Amino acid sequence: MKGRSKYAGLEACLQEAKSRVSQGQPEVLASFSSPCHRRSPIGLFASGYQHERFASLWGVPSRDEYAVTFGSACEFSCAPGESWSEIQANWQKLMSSAVVSGGHRPVLCGGFAFDSQKDSSSLWQDFPAGALTLPELALYCEGDRSYLVMNFIVTDQTECNQTAERLKARWQHILSRSSDLSANDNLFSMESDFSQNYAGQMAWQQRVVGAVESIKRNEFQKVVLARSESLSADCCPGSILGYLQESYPDAYLFAFSRGKSCFLGASPERLAAGKDGRISTVALAGSAPRGKDPAIDYKLGISLLDSDKDRFEHDLVVQHLLSILRKYCHSVAEPEPPQLCKLKQIQHLLTPLEGLVKDGVNLLDILSDLHPSAAVGGLPRKKALKYIRENEGLDRGWYAGPVGWLNAEGEGEFAVALRSALITPGTVTLFAGCGLVEASLPTHEYRESCIKMRVIRDAIRSVSLVAEAAE
Repeated sequence: MKGRSKYAGLEACLQEAKSRVSQGQPEVLASFSSPCHRRSPIGLFASGYQHERFASLWGVPSRDEYAVTFGSACEFSCAPGESWSEIQANWQKLMSSAVVSGGHRPVLCGGFAFDSQKDSSSLWQDFPAGALTLPELALYCEGDRSYLVMNFIVTDQTECNQTAERLKARWQHILSRSSDLSANDNLFSMESDFSQNYAGQMAWQQRVVGAVESIKRNEFQKVVLARSESLSADCCPGSILGYLQESYPDAYLFAFSRGKSCFLGASPERLAAGKDGRISTVALAGSAPRGKDPAIDYKLGISLLDSDKDRFEHDLVVQHLLSILRKYCHSVAEPEPPQLCKLKQIQHLLTPLEGLVKDGVNLLDILSDLHPSAAVGGLPRKKALKYIRENEGLDRGWYAGPVGWLNAEGEGEFAVALRSALITPGTVTLFAGCGLVEASLPTHEYRESCIKMRVIRDAIRSVSLVAEAAE
């Protein structure tokens, strides 16, 4: 690929979109894509996110699939209490007149809050209840194939030549920032370490006691309580993402930068993936630590598989997900017995689930019903959510909410935003939650939450060691 050939056809795409503008259709999407040289997705994101109002990264390292996006051509958002179906309707309306040029279709990326009925606190002020963004500029990588995608909303006032030149210049500027990224741009400035807060630990464990007592009174079967920890630090998300990419190759790697905040993580849990008329999800519930040597690790895994408490908790999630899939599918495959999902610090019980979707059903319909699943909320859902709102004492924001992507055909993939942290100026906030049933023990659940937080905590410590070595 030589020179600026990858931009051939961009202005023509804009011109075609402008020709479709009319009184009844005042705005038309122009989406141009072209094969391009592959760049480091994390390097590109790390060098550009702080210069953009919106930026995102999505990847599955083991599949060598990545998307990194900058800017917003348009955004479909919802306020607390609003239906997600409006997003799907508005997306389809925009695509009905769109001009799409090249080999890659337009894709929305973003996520939703855990509790879309609840107003956000100041911590999550940059994140709405739900937002799927059509980026202005994006790089999509899958194996040895890479595409540059440019999206623009054309009106009768659009100067196509000037717009094409501006888009090209913006992309070249992003690439130049990536080339200039130095090692120091990835380093942390840490003022303190995560400290053991005994009072906070006791308070959270007391919440666990209260929840278990409610379960014993048959108020609900299961509830998930989350907690957070904060560290005073200034950092570049790219340093954390690089560690997560290497350490958790099978996880969903994600980062969403909005305003002055960046929410990132490496989630082991798929909420929903839709493609070719199929929908798939996973039940991920029941946890145990990893062993320090293979023999101990094997025993811990067998103990988890044989645990009545964990199998009960896991089966609640399986049956809940199956009941939802059966509403939207012609047929649902009979699930196999749970298997072990072994991550670096923790192992879970996992059961894949899949079905054939009925005609007329789209991914957001299923997603809005799947979330929040029993794995992150509880059962019965309404009673568990009411208990969480009244007793958890935490604004989860997008933590434990759905994050991912959606294309124009209604296909996409969303993960549950677990093993995650919110980076704001001067602060990193970690989140973790634990599923509680009648047999849950407060000290055990607290230890489990600490293990889950180690995913991001270890990334921070790893990068801080690099920072010390560089000084």
